[in-house]
Amino acid sequence: MFDVRKFRPRPHLPYLLLFLFALSVLVTAQGKDKGKEKESKKAEASGGANFVKVEGKVRCDKPDPAYSIEVPDRPGHALLLAKRKCTWTEPLVIMGAKSKDGVAIEFPEKMEGTLHAHGFEVDTFDNGEKVTMQTMGQVLAEKGPATAKGRWSLMRGTGKFKGIKGGGSYGGKLEADDVLTLEFEGVYDPSEMVGEKK
Repeated sequence: MFDVRKFRPRPHLPYLLLFLFALSVLVTAQGKDKGKEKESKKAEASGGANFVKVEGKVRCDKPDPAYSIEVPDRPGHALLLAKRKCTWTEPLVIMGAKSKDGVAIEFPEKMEGTLHAHGFEVDTFDNGEKVTMQTMGQVLAEKGPATAKGRWSLMRGTGKFKGIKGGGSYGGKLEADDVLTLEFEGVYDPSEMVGEKK
């Protein structure tokens, strides 16, 4: 039988109970946040936005001008800067308009036999509007012929393309004459574009 006289109150017990209560509140809150995050990602993946598929092929001329600065930490390490004129041989079609030509500015890092490429391309469409895309990828050799691959994202547009968002992947080849040919595929979301708003 329980003897009340032998029972000694423990002064730390209220603190322990308070700690356990706070811990349970924290775990519950984190669970709700993760649930909201999963729902948000699921909505994006399942078409929470009205994505439109796009694809096209572009040919970019030999860089002119082109600059290279060696990094003096080891042989073959350099930062490059180049400008290319580009022509869409199979245009991207956005809201019925077709990409015609553009200018690509790239700043690759040459390192260990690979070009780690970053850049921007501003393309003009047959309706006179422009779209700017950002590219990030690799050319798997310092000189062509070599495989090129990476990702692209739409940053901004003019006129009815204002508010454009989207992106995808690209693949292609750097030729021996330094010409770059790439195939783009991906999606854009017209919901925030000026041309779609009523």
